[in-house]
Amino acid sequence: MMEGDDRLVDRDAFAGSPGGSPRALPDPGGLFATLQRVIDATREVFQVDGASLALEHEDGSLRWVVVTDGAAGLLEDAQRELGEGPGLAAYGDAVAVVVLDLATDRRFARLAAVVTPRGLRGVLAVPVVVAGRPVGALSVSATEPCPWSGIDVAAVGAYAGVVAELVAASMALGARDAEVAELTQALTARVWVEQAKGALVATEGLDLAAAGERLRARAGASQRTLAEVAREVVQDASGTGPRGWRPSGLAPGQPRPGLSTLRWRWRPPTLRPT
Repeated sequence: MMEGDDRLVDRDAFAGSPGGSPRALPDPGGLFATLQRVIDATREVFQVDGASLALEHEDGSLRWVVVTDGAAGLLEDAQRELGEGPGLAAYGDAVAVVVLDLATDRRFARLAAVVTPRGLRGVLAVPVVVAGRPVGALSVSATEPCPWSGIDVAAVGAYAGVVAELVAASMALGARDAEVAELTQALTARVWVEQAKGALVATEGLDLAAAGERLRARAGASQRTLAEVAREVVQDASGTGPRGWRPSGLAPGQPRPGLSTLRWRWRPPTLRPT
């Protein structure tokens, strides 16, 4: 497997996983690479022929995120299409699911018809649990019938715990980054609004309360956000705006006062973190 092979990574599946908004996650490039290495390592650690990691999508379905090879990807795709399989059962019931031989396991007969021709026989799937609930499944597979032992189940389960910690850490980072981004956006919007109010005070002779009402009325009439209207007012006052707004009282040939002229009369408040 070539490192960074996107054929073994489903970035769209991870975008809405697990069960949250895509913007609650950071750029997953580094996490994908880490998960790919973790899943690839299962072959040597557990002496298996393939492995896959599937996480719940925002629509509630289980979709694979990384796989070791095409056969493991086929196992995940077939489970999703047929609605049956050890990975789905491990995720749905939050228990380890052991399949000694898919060719003889009546629980997953339809799945076996699709994947056994590709040499998939033994499968062990364990849930990936974050914050006390399953969010996916880690599956390992063998090309021969495999009598999985209790030690195998416990070891793969512990490995799934490491994967869960990686996913949980990514979720926490994403939530923090999203919160910082929202705060930054809110502070930027506040600066635009305060600057626009100051521009209206200086050019229209309004007080701050009336300037705020003017901005809100204009935003409502144009069905735009208050920050968008405020930015337009500031840009127009500085002569850089796209519209022909002119402070009242100016003659047609009289230049508009730029923000450099207005700043001596009004200065936006300093924003300090609380």
